[in-house]
Amino acid sequence: MPECFIKIPRNQVKESNYFTATAYFRSGDAASAPTTARYRVDCLTTGKNITAWTDITPAVSANLTIGPNTMSYDGNNNERKQITVEADSGLTTQNQATRTYIVLNNNAY
Repeated sequence: MPECFIKIPRNQVKESNYFTATAYFRSGDAASAPTTARYRVDCLTTGKNITAWTDITPAVSANLTIGPNTMSYDGNNNERKQITVEADSGLTTQNQATRTYIVLNNNAY
């Protein structure tokens, strides 16, 4: 069963900026491509979905462009966003990983 892992370059990003997250898939100590893979981005602060489930070409790793990172509500100084990566959707080997980051409101800092 491939396990998912997500690496992000930093835990905070300024509003309107992009960054690249990398999804890794492993089985035990070895890289292992899943049958299917997808990701989504949600705002934990407001409960809004930012990026709907988006398919990833199955491979041992994939670069995901995250952004532009915007505020769901401009009155917030910052918002917590979450990337979810899922491998083998709907199969008995389905696996998910999440990673949280903060978007800083340009008008607040």
